[in-house]
Amino acid sequence: MFSGLAQKAALKKIGLPSDTFSQISNAFSNDTSSSPQPSRQPNKLRKSPPDPNNTDNKSWFSVSSLPLTVQPWLSPPPPPVPVSKPPRIGDLAPTDPDRILSPQLGPSGGNRKTIVVFLRCVGCAFAQQTFTDLRNLSFKHRDVAFLAVSHSSPAATEKWVSLIGGKGNVKIVYDPQRKIYASWGMGTGGWGYLLNVNTQVNGFKTKGWLGTTVAASVERTEGFSSMKRLGQGEVEEGMKMGNKWQEAGGWAVDGRGRVVWGGKLAKADESLGLEEGVSLLKL
Repeated sequence: MFSGLAQKAALKKIGLPSDTFSQISNAFSNDTSSSPQPSRQPNKLRKSPPDPNNTDNKSWFSVSSLPLTVQPWLSPPPPPVPVSKPPRIGDLAPTDPDRILSPQLGPSGGNRKTIVVFLRCVGCAFAQQTFTDLRNLSFKHRDVAFLAVSHSSPAATEKWVSLIGGKGNVKIVYDPQRKIYASWGMGTGGWGYLLNVNTQVNGFKTKGWLGTTVAASVERTEGFSSMKRLGQGEVEEGMKMGNKWQEAGGWAVDGRGRVVWGGKLAKADESLGLEEGVSLLKL
């Protein structure tokens, strides 16, 4: 598809190593006798141990054997709960199954006005702009609570937030199984959500793609294990860095727990316009 320098430049821009395609090809190859086993390096593929029950002695492959920078591009598993319809203006804020976010909204959250943002994967330049806007507003409007929901692992999220200047007065809620996302109507987008022409052009123009840096940090601290026990569930296979197909959005919830502004983004690069949500909360 790409060749030579053009291929390497394109992969580097979206945060993938220049030998990604060859790594994936090697991972699916059944001929293990003609190529040496790769060494244990952070961004290189590593073969899983041979399956003793595999009588024809072929290699086998799992998502976790891919580099962390590649995993977010794969189609994610569905969330363990059905994806609801997004809340509309005037609706009560949805109740998530494990009651992690909902107790922080409306009367149970102290009647505090709240902006809730659901992020795309960590390392994403579009998510960085959203989080930066949210953090800046948190400094200016101390009477409003600002919540950011992340489906990436805590280790990846915390590293990413530290790289982009810290969280300010934003509280981060972790949702590795994407139950809260599903409760608020966000599943995974189709090809047009991420790979439309405008989003791709904006992606090449936008700075702030930090996926490679975050992945390197996570690999140093956690290794390649894709399942890690968390206080709010387990990180699913291939989901440490989050997923690029995950839909994002944002809502403003008043002190009564009712939605007064917001919605789900139609494209990955779309801006939320959070200032408008804050203004409506102040009316």
